[in-house]
Amino acid sequence: MRRVILATSASEDAESYGHLMISDALDRARVPFWTRATTIRNAAELSQALARGGVDLVHFTDAAASAFAPMTREYAVTASLFLDDVPLSSRARDDLDLVDLALLEEEGLVESLNCRTSVIGPCLDVDAFDPAITALPREHLASVDDESRMLLALGSDDEVEKILAELSDEVAAACNIIAMCSAEGSALLNSPPRIIALLQHAEAMILGEGSQFHPQISLHAAAAGCPTIDCMTSDPRDWADEISSMHNEWRSAGGVPRFPDEEAIARVRNTNGLRAYGQALEKAWNAVISQ
Repeated sequence: MRRVILATSASEDAESYGHLMISDALDRARVPFWTRATTIRNAAELSQALARGGVDLVHFTDAAASAFAPMTREYAVTASLFLDDVPLSSRARDDLDLVDLALLEEEGLVESLNCRTSVIGPCLDVDAFDPAITALPREHLASVDDESRMLLALGSDDEVEKILAELSDEVAAACNIIAMCSAEGSALLNSPPRIIALLQHAEAMILGEGSQFHPQISLHAAAAGCPTIDCMTSDPRDWADEISSMHNEWRSAGGVPRFPDEEAIARVRNTNGLRAYGQALEKAWNAVISQ
């Protein structure tokens, strides 16, 4: 069994989602043949942990933590770079350029670095989103919900009125669109359970041209079994017809909520779940220490 030190610049209980996912994957034995030696939060703690011995690798879970390692070292170092870490300061880029391998959440982050990189993708605790495992009550949305209307989530910073304007009067009146990026939406969605409840209960999530509520919101929706409607096409009729068709199905079913898209959930679990991410970490870490 190999041992890795996780290094983060965040204080306890303020760690990034990425750090928590990596830590959870290790603690739940989702990274084959690897275990977490300890978690450190500054350079002094790193030196103390290394002095105790029995460590195969140090992994920085945020860009700022990479400053903990000295320029000259005798141990293997990897780092994660998540979308939440950018834009990077020049100091952070310099520190990351000294690691043996940077694991990137998305391909576009490659441009920030000169070190060796590998795109590992995002990680998601799918069990927290899957309504078959963690079903969250619709009461989380009570302040804005109306069960007599079809619930939709607008996951981008677009105006609800522009969406409704492309629909027939009947369909527009029957839709209750929760704008996740609006002031009202942000006030409602102030905790993960409320965000997940919306994705579990919405008939679909709409994405327009505006900035998204979260960089991985499409992945989150899929993990909750929620279909996504792309409103970024040049012809509004493409997605307006899709919403109208969805409304017809919802009305024919007597307003009964849709079934979760189990295929979408399984797909996210197989590509971005803790086990899949853990296997990707194992492959990357083994490659570094075998150099």
